[in-house]
Amino acid sequence: MSVNRILRYTGNDAMKITEFGKVVRKARLDTEISLLQMANELDVSSAFLSGMETGRKKITEEWVGKIKRFFDGHGIAVQNLAEAADVANKSVSLEGLN
Repeated sequence: MSVNRILRYTGNDAMKITEFGKVVRKARLDTEISLLQMANELDVSSAFLSGMETGRKKITEEWVGKIKRFFDGHGIAVQNLAEAADVANKSVSLEGLN
């Protein structure tokens, strides 16, 4: 799946999505799993997962492992998840600054 399709899928959040978010959303689309379904299976809110995808929440090593195991369990090997999380965690949002 192309990044363009991911950006179309995300609508207004397209400008806000982090590299981590791109990797996770692509894996969700590839497995046809919604954000809500993933959140339910991981026992968190969809807002929590969305926050990690868009950079509003920091991504801990624990969550990198949980998400990797989630996709492993659905038959998808997600590459570079930890690296994408590191990049996202080091990003600084300029949203709201004038």
